Amino acid sequence: MFYLCSVWADADTWFERQQQEEEMQRLQAEHRAAMQAAEKLHREKLAAEREDEKEEETADPMAAVGLNR
Repeated sequence: MFYLCSVWADADTWFERQQQEEEMQRLQAEHRAAMQAAEKLHREKLAAEREDEKEEETADPMAAVGLNR
């Protein structure tokens, strides 16, 4: 009888490990997705800032050559 209890305990432990592994993989996938979204937003922000700088340079051509002092 003890052997059967041990088998069920091992099965429960295996099942719990499987669930924990699946949960860890899900969390890692969520983390990767969040990091990729943050990186994309950061790249878009940098691109917008560069675009704003270009627009400022073309709006005031004297500033581009340093004659606007």
